[in-house]
Amino acid sequence: MIDQYLLRYFLAVAETGNFSRAARAVSVTQPTLSAGIAKLERELGARLFDRDRQRVALTPAGSRFLVRARRIAAEYEHALVELAEPAEPSLLRVGVLNTIPTHLIGRALAQHGTEALGEALELLDGSERDLAERLERGRIDVALTVVRPHHARYQPEVLARERYMMVLPPDHPLAGEREIPAEQLAQDRMALRRHCEALPEINRFFTQRGVRPRFVLKTTSDERVLSVIRSGAGVGMMPEGFADGSVRFVPVRDFELTREVGLLHAGGLRPSAFLDILRRQYREN
Repeated sequence: MIDQYLLRYFLAVAETGNFSRAARAVSVTQPTLSAGIAKLERELGARLFDRDRQRVALTPAGSRFLVRARRIAAEYEHALVELAEPAEPSLLRVGVLNTIPTHLIGRALAQHGTEALGEALELLDGSERDLAERLERGRIDVALTVVRPHHARYQPEVLARERYMMVLPPDHPLAGEREIPAEQLAQDRMALRRHCEALPEINRFFTQRGVRPRFVLKTTSDERVLSVIRSGAGVGMMPEGFADGSVRFVPVRDFELTREVGLLHAGGLRPSAFLDILRRQYREN
């Protein structure tokens, strides 16, 4: 079993890239830290760092171990907090993709407030990359995000598959159609979601059909996009999970792009009332 202090030494060297700075960071002498790293390498049976006078770099084995070490250290700190404050509710740190509909999270939080008195939540809003990095470092326990093929290492749980559709004001001439050819939208002004993960594919699709829309809004706020569409000032392209009855979602002909939304975690996730609420909401939608 690896001693916790050896993990601290290893993480300090990996993050500072220097034995002297790492020793200062963990408040030990450099010989003590070097001896600890050597002991850790013996226990693991692998060299973790390549060293020379200019720099310290992780070996391939060290890079693989870094992922595990960060998770172990994060779980250890989490356990210390829980043991030190046994009266506090268990804490679940949830990363939420910034293109998940706000109304869905709000509804889940409202239910959680009445159903789960023994669970505390810490929500973090972020991009796909930001959430992946925080999950990798053990800074969050689970991410509600877009699930990609390369996420298999995180034990993904797909909750929904959402099609990207054109969003129209209720009184738009095309609002009652079953589908819309892209060319029929050439005269409409667009509310552009600058943070949309499918933006390159959407732009390419319309460009190939000779549609170069004029923009009424460019923003990273989905609520602002929906507000502009409700007002009748423009149209937009969004995943169907944003449908709330106040606007019309209509498929665009020959545009079949979808996204899978789900939960990512690194394993060992405790049962959670909040996650159960999210699962139920997606099943019901």
